[in-house]
Amino acid sequence: MKKIGFIGLGNMGTGMAINLSKNNLEILGFDIDQNIFEKLKNTGIQKSNDIETLTKQSDIIITMLPDGKASNDVWLEIIKYSKPGQYLIDCSTIDVKTSISIQKIASAKDLFTLDAPVSGGVIGADKGTLTFMVGGNLETFNNVKFLFNIMGKNSILCGDIGAGQSAKICNNMLLASTMIAVGESFKLGKNLGLDLNKLFNVLSTSSGSCWAINTYCPIKGVGPESPSDKDYVGGFATELMFKDLGLAIDAVKETNTSIDYGLQTFKKFEKLMNVGEGKLDFSNVINH
Repeated sequence: MKKIGFIGLGNMGTGMAINLSKNNLEILGFDIDQNIFEKLKNTGIQKSNDIETLTKQSDIIITMLPDGKASNDVWLEIIKYSKPGQYLIDCSTIDVKTSISIQKIASAKDLFTLDAPVSGGVIGADKGTLTFMVGGNLETFNNVKFLFNIMGKNSILCGDIGAGQSAKICNNMLLASTMIAVGESFKLGKNLGLDLNKLFNVLSTSSGSCWAINTYCPIKGVGPESPSDKDYVGGFATELMFKDLGLAIDAVKETNTSIDYGLQTFKKFEKLMNVGEGKLDFSNVINH
């Protein structure tokens, strides 16, 4: 049986690790919030008290962390205690430079690495329907693809190391912009006197169809259950989307790419952060 170390059991990591544990895999978990293991005590996920122990006992290590600094710090600690031939997969969404840097350090110690950020939100993590955007070597990807197949429904090798992160920031910039447009469409429909559930039926089956409508509709009581039905509590936090948009804006500057809507979207989410709504789900942006 493969031993999988999973570091970072937050909103996303919890669902991902639980799905792995249901598929005849031994999961060793670590998180700085020790209280999380109270919620996981009946899942079969074993608790590791420190990264050193987890690293020495795992064949494959998956990290799901909030930012580049966390990924850098954790990976350097993993690398310190690792042994040649181990696999390291970072599912965090971080800047491309940091991702490439830590993978090169790991590679120098004969470790196999991938950057594999995800799309699909907490709902996708819980249901095992995530999409993985992967950067790295084809052979390494093929050797661990069975894990992606358990945790998600799609995994795409986008190129060499760092390519997964590049694809992810492009995806999230589009998602954030789309969510704003979805909110404006429903606002107009409401002001025109339309039944919003009827409008949903139209939009979700016609040329306006998109993930922000079909799976994550930001209007309470419309479409499948989403964070909007829980007053935007839970889901994918605005502060995380703002972080991802910041990565996109940094990449725009580095590549001298001309954008318009992406920059406007970044400023829109910046306003939410400034009014203290960073903990609410990012779809709350439609209310502003």
